[in-house]
Amino acid sequence: WITRGKDAITTNPWGTEKVWSGFGGIHGKILSVYKGKQTSLKFYKLKTEVLYLTSGKIKVLFGNECTFSDPVANPLQTEILRPGDALLVQSDCPYRIIALKDSEIIEIGNHSGDKSVRVLDDYGRESDNIEKLLEAISEHT
Repeated sequence: WITRGKDAITTNPWGTEKVWSGFGGIHGKILSVYKGKQTSLKFYKLKTEVLYLTSGKIKVLFGNECTFSDPVANPLQTEILRPGDALLVQSDCPYRIIALKDSEIIEIGNHSGDKSVRVLDDYGRESDNIEKLLEAISEHT
């Protein structure tokens, strides 16, 4: 069967999101992140995403599902992405996008209703009850 979705544009302090959904839990976004800006360091409990860089240059700070429970053995890492590069971010894995140039990223994910847990945010939008998560990574960010 064929399903049609609608899009919506959201403005964020770091850029814009053009979101579309309506595909059986699969959704997509086109993120425009301005040079020098960064998204929250966040993770999703259920959602897995693929990030595909179409233009610009980004640095992605990321960890695995054990980063908060054992940050020494599972430290945050960084990767530089250039146009044509993709990165899979599994559920429970923290990540942050840092724009080194004005950048456009296509993001495709499942579990569209899953809300992010924001651990660090330059704009004061952290989630509630994250003190233990912050403490775990504070020496390693």
